[in-house]
Amino acid sequence: MSDDFKVIPPTTKVFCPERGEGWTLTGITGINEHTSVMFNGVRYTIPAKKIVEELLPNYLNQNSTTD
Repeated sequence: MSDDFKVIPPTTKVFCPERGEGWTLTGITGINEHTSVMFNGVRYTIPAKKIVEELLPNYLNQNSTTD
């Protein structure tokens, strides 16, 4: 992980293969935090590292246009 971590704002969309599309309820200001994420009306507390390294890229890859 890079030292120049970018802040992730609240309501950022993410994607989990098991739970589907979700969004962050709180912002992420540090990689060692735990953040609340809403999937299908259920709130989960997930490590920021997993969100930044897996769930956010999953969403971006799923929604990128290849046209």
